[in-house]
Amino acid sequence: MRILDRHVLTETAVAGAAATGAFVFVMVAGNILTQVSGAIASGRVSGGEGLQLILLLFPGVLPYALPLGLLTGVLIAFGRMGSQHELTAMKASGRGLGRIARPALALAGALALLSAWLNLEVAPYCNTEYRRLLVGSAKDNPASVIVPGKLNKQFAGMVIRAAERDGEVLRDFWLWSVDARGRLTQTIHAREARLARAEAKDGSGVLRVTLTDARMEKRAAGDDDFSRPSAFTTAAIATLEFPASGVFKDGDNFQRKLRWLTTSELLDAMDKGWNVAPGATPRERERGRMAASAQLSAHLAGALSVFSLALLAVPLAVRVGRSETFVNATVALAVALSYYLLTSMAAYVKDPDLRPDLLIWLPNLLVLGLGWHLLGRASRH
Repeated sequence: MRILDRHVLTETAVAGAAATGAFVFVMVAGNILTQVSGAIASGRVSGGEGLQLILLLFPGVLPYALPLGLLTGVLIAFGRMGSQHELTAMKASGRGLGRIARPALALAGALALLSAWLNLEVAPYCNTEYRRLLVGSAKDNPASVIVPGKLNKQFAGMVIRAAERDGEVLRDFWLWSVDARGRLTQTIHAREARLARAEAKDGSGVLRVTLTDARMEKRAAGDDDFSRPSAFTTAAIATLEFPASGVFKDGDNFQRKLRWLTTSELLDAMDKGWNVAPGATPRERERGRMAASAQLSAHLAGALSVFSLALLAVPLAVRVGRSETFVNATVALAVALSYYLLTSMAAYVKDPDLRPDLLIWLPNLLVLGLGWHLLGRASRH
């Protein structure tokens, strides 16, 4: 018996690990191409920080990849054993399908607990640190967001261009100020410039520009047709400040998402409400508390899906009875898409009276019920 259990466990674990690895690669690669590579190429983060960003991505995608990976792994493993009549031989020895699948389901249960821990503690921390590292580069060194040789529009109301960047120093620096309608109001050129973050009197973030050998041209107010002479100024050293709080989203301005909260923070939000203003109405506070409660349920329901989808995969694999990886992967994707469609529909509900924190469990209950029913039918044949 132990030999058969080890065989089933090994087949499921190997296929599940390969499938999970493939899903993790696809999910992580998308973020690397869209965010990390761009941050490294533009110089916003160093190579070491880029590697740290990549490592921080894995805990966030694992809870999504595990249900898909194990679902595919169970379909592949049991499909292969069924097509090669190994399941028939096991049944002939007196084992029911439920007993045969016990090692695979035990693995699914252990991975569900791992997924719950990742969802509730590790992934929120890593997601927060990932975002802080990305925006922190602009806070610590604003010059890092400037790509040499290109027009840079990260700072509202300004277009910046620099020929070279050496750490915090920008050489052959140009800055064009524009108004709300996009009209040029000021042109600044300097041999060198240093950008730094500062705070205005009201506490908002500002961009402080220290210029060396600067020449500034300012257009007269209302000079839409360039008919009035501009005002020119030169200075060996000059310091200017521009509003730029939107770029420095850190500290008090760093807005965390609800799904980035850890368990203790979610429990606190369930008590006080999420994003509830001091003078909020009782209805608004209830919506804030329900949002936190629904997010906690979503974390736990996502972890349970590792087990529920694996349970459903066992009778499906027996029914399909195919050893081809492509066929089983297609079935897995169809099942997963159906599950996530139901989950998305449940998560769309926000009204506290409809109990979204309970609705989020409905897809799992349906999958568990269907899996248990099909497993019972398959065990009788």
